[in-house]
Amino acid sequence: MTQPNLDDQVLPIQGQVTFLYFRDMDAAEGFYGGVLGLRKTFDKGWVRFFQVTPVSFVGLVDEKYGHHRAGGEKSVMVSIETPALEAWYARMVQRGAEFQTHLELEKSASQIISAFLLRDPGGYSVEFFRFNDPGQGPTAQA
Repeated sequence: MTQPNLDDQVLPIQGQVTFLYFRDMDAAEGFYGGVLGLRKTFDKGWVRFFQVTPVSFVGLVDEKYGHHRAGGEKSVMVSIETPALEAWYARMVQRGAEFQTHLELEKSASQIISAFLLRDPGGYSVEFFRFNDPGQGPTAQA
């Protein structure tokens, strides 16, 4: 019996979760749920999901129970694309978020994106960005 060629098939994907590992789960939840205002959709104590889009989530994991540890330099960045960049920036200023970089629209006019970066309680970078040319980006037609 010949096996079907799976290289040519688009296989279904239900959703996407980026897992981040923390020592202090309450501080992490305070940031993702309180500061960012993301909706918590799952909570088993040691793992909590916060919804970013209808099918994408940030998963917070207590390092004592997860596959990775929270320590060390963070090489993962959560990037959130939004058309309401200025509104998100104003909300983060209002809520006292810790900024790594601030929004500079004049500077970014010649760049691919406009963006600002936050730091979460575990040391991860959280970027909010908008493509300066709406025809660019991962959802643009190739």
